[in-house]
Amino acid sequence: MRRINAARHTRGARTIFGVTRITAACVAVVALIGDINYTIGTGPFAIANFFSYFTVQSMTIAVIVFALGAANALREPQDPLWLDKLRAVSTCYVIVSGLVFAVILVEGTFRGIPVWAPWSSQLLHFVLPAYALLDWIVAPGREVPWKTIGWVLLFPAIWVVFTMIRGSQVYWYPYFFLDPALVEIPFEFGLYILATIVIFTGVVSGLIAISRRHHSRQTATEARPQAPQAPRDQGTAPDSSTPPAADRHQRTRPSASLPRLHRSPQAWAHP
Repeated sequence: MRRINAARHTRGARTIFGVTRITAACVAVVALIGDINYTIGTGPFAIANFFSYFTVQSMTIAVIVFALGAANALREPQDPLWLDKLRAVSTCYVIVSGLVFAVILVEGTFRGIPVWAPWSSQLLHFVLPAYALLDWIVAPGREVPWKTIGWVLLFPAIWVVFTMIRGSQVYWYPYFFLDPALVEIPFEFGLYILATIVIFTGVVSGLIAISRRHHSRQTATEARPQAPQAPRDQGTAPDSSTPPAADRHQRTRPSASLPRLHRSPQAWAHP
């Protein structure tokens, strides 16, 4: 009965995860569309620059991961390891996007450049990253390996190279710390890149640590010894007076000091 109730509880929780993940994917799509409409009105080349933002690219990845996670949660009792790796990567990207955007807001205030965040930008940078982190903490996952950190840093490295090459041609950079006209190269530029690497590494390390701690706790619970159960066969208990097989063999074995008797039946009758 307990197993049935536990299975129903797991099935209900997985259904909730599936519904919330597909809802998050839909909200992310709406936010991206709303951000496109806002960006198009800011300049003629805005639509081309829009898809160069790391936030847009990372949220596009998050939409795919949300959809995959929803489909798996509605069909399977647990997320596979490959999906947990993707969730770790995607969650790290959207969290870092939110942190960087918050830094830009603060930096813009210090530089006297007001930065206004529309509702779509607030969803992309704050609400959806917060949900992704909550989903990672609450939804049980497998033990994500530490080598996932290297995979997390691969895409941002490619994105930086692409952004710098494209920026030198169109004279536009998505973030101020990448613009050579606003930061000193290579010293100040290198410091910003190093800080970004530290943020990526720190965020994904925290996510991996959460998954490994949760997995260790779940494994310890499953490995907890259970009380022994009485045997089903309640037959006659073995007689305590019956010696073990080894003792019977030792007792019935003739002593080596006594001579062996090889007599015929007649010899016993006539000594």
